[in-house]
Amino acid sequence: MRNRRGVTLLEMLIAITVFSLVMASTLGFLSKQGKGLDRNSTDMGMLQNLTFAGSLLEQEIRLAGANVPFKQPGVIYAGARTIIFNADYASNVDSLYAVYYNPGLPAGQINALTPSQRFALPGTSPAYFYPDSLYYASGASAIISPAETISWFFQLDASTPPVNDYTLMRQVNNAAPEVVIRNVIQTPGRAFFRYYYKKVPTAGTAASSLDTVPTAWMPVIHTEGNHGSVNDVGVAARADSLSMVEVAFTVTNGLTGANLRSRAISFMVPLPNLAVKKVTSCGDAPILGTSLNANWVINTATSPPDTTMVLTWARAVDDVGGESDVRAYIIWRRPIGASTWPDPIATVAAGPTSPSYADESAVTGAPGYQYALAAQDCTPSLSATVSVTAPLTP
Repeated sequence: MRNRRGVTLLEMLIAITVFSLVMASTLGFLSKQGKGLDRNSTDMGMLQNLTFAGSLLEQEIRLAGANVPFKQPGVIYAGARTIIFNADYASNVDSLYAVYYNPGLPAGQINALTPSQRFALPGTSPAYFYPDSLYYASGASAIISPAETISWFFQLDASTPPVNDYTLMRQVNNAAPEVVIRNVIQTPGRAFFRYYYKKVPTAGTAASSLDTVPTAWMPVIHTEGNHGSVNDVGVAARADSLSMVEVAFTVTNGLTGANLRSRAISFMVPLPNLAVKKVTSCGDAPILGTSLNANWVINTATSPPDTTMVLTWARAVDDVGGESDVRAYIIWRRPIGASTWPDPIATVAAGPTSPSYADESAVTGAPGYQYALAAQDCTPSLSATVSVTAPLTP
């Protein structure tokens, strides 16, 4: 029979060594491929988060002020991490003006809130409570405004190891906030939100211009309950002058150290609906329907006692009902015996249950004073006036 030789020990060792080298190389290649796939997967998720959040922010911020009745402010709160505004974004009934129609939306997320539903706006510091006024739909005196309050804010995420991780949140009215994306960090040297406002033309300037909102103004809050009222000026009206929002943030893959990967985004969002001229006619001239009282009030806690003329009156008919369009009360004063009324001495915002005004510049004795009062709506139109002759002394 033919002699058959086996494999020597040396040949076997050589074969095992070559096989081990091939397997090690193959496993290393497969391991790198797996890590690459994992990294690509996390990168894709990171980019999807970046695109989704950026698109949604741009889409909704642009709608600030859309189909908002005149008295209801467009932007309520503008901070470095938070922007809150009113807009007729969605409705659960067929509407010509709402941006989206969703029959499954709950009733609490399709209209403006009332003062009885006042709540602390999310992401505000110190906490700012809203609303303190009733807002009715344009042309209606008993239908609540269809513009809901939408809040976007970046909130520190305590559930992740990095101390600088944020979560982007969205909230409608006083409903529970919803997480939009996680693993967000602040872009170095940038605020999440930066704002631009329209500067009033100065002498010799042909047109207004845009400028960044100064740090000293931040946060910009629409503190006046009724937009466009006589008190909606100065600091209270800064929110009405906002024209553009710059959004900047960075999204990470949620890892740390050498495995951390990130992508930043920055974009500008105009606020076209805040500049839209709204119809300011409020129908007929307001009805005052009340009398004016004038009395001296002595404060004995001071030395010498302080004497102040205090005017009181009941709320106007159109302040508590009717067209519900009274925004302010105008007050005049003249010496007894004068034949004409000079310019108003005061304007008192509508809203308080028991309106009053303290004339601290009035003095006792002859010749004494006469006061006149009228209600003003948003046209602005004045009601018929009522007057009173004040006593000479307490």
